[in-house]
Amino acid sequence: MYIMRALLVAILCLFSVNLIAGNSKAKNVVPNIVGKTYLYDYGSYAYEITITSKETLHWALVKGSFEGPSTGSNPYVASRIAKNIIYLSWKEESGYQFYNLMNLKTGELTTHADTGEKNLFVNVGVISLKTSE
Repeated sequence: MYIMRALLVAILCLFSVNLIAGNSKAKNVVPNIVGKTYLYDYGSYAYEITITSKETLHWALVKGSFEGPSTGSNPYVASRIAKNIIYLSWKEESGYQFYNLMNLKTGELTTHADTGEKNLFVNVGVISLKTSE
């Protein structure tokens, strides 16, 4: 009896989620980040992330060492979550995937990463906007 109830609830939830998503009028609010360079500082290593266009970013290891490639350019997805909070993600040619939550007001940076081999990890760091010199 409990299994039948659980199955019915699961089916109703899936059906309602599909109805909600199918009728969604929400659109991505893209932040104004093109042309900006951010420093992702994780303490022992750091990356510069430059948003080169509406579709592409460039990243480079600028301090310390980290396994995998040290530079690259990749397509990205970005959304403004709230004022001064940006979600930024990309997948590298190496297979690594990065999902970043950037709080530009407080400087907090949380990165969830997937190496593509069932190795998931979280890095907490500091983000800052690099200014032109």
